[in-house]
Amino acid sequence: ARVCHTGAILLPGTQGARARASPASDMLLGRLAAVGRRVATQPTRFAGVRNAAQVASPKPLSFRMDGLMAQCLVAAVIYFVPQDAVFLTGLFYKWHTDATSIAPKKRQSDAEAALDDFKAKKGLGDVKVEKGRSTWYVSM
Repeated sequence: ARVCHTGAILLPGTQGARARASPASDMLLGRLAAVGRRVATQPTRFAGVRNAAQVASPKPLSFRMDGLMAQCLVAAVIYFVPQDAVFLTGLFYKWHTDATSIAPKKRQSDAEAALDDFKAKKGLGDVKVEKGRSTWYVSM
């Protein structure tokens, strides 16, 4: 056996850069090469398949009504719904009063006469009238 310029031990029958340090390293390299060939030839079956549970959204897999999450949800509904109901009732009432003050409805006993009076008051000649069940809509 000889030692080359890199410090590797050259066994009889080997040359320069292809020198091997020991038979144990040959065995290790052979095992790594075999594993690499096996992995390269196997189809990739793990590409889209997982063994974990597939969850479409962040939801628990089991939901118990005596759990902390259910108790918190019930408490939140009991606390917030009355406040929201009061606020939304006031908001809808305000929207309703604003709309009725802008364009109030008035019941007419004779709709044709009321339409003719409206056209004469506004100075309109030809208008399009859509007759609904209880409301008529006038447009240009």
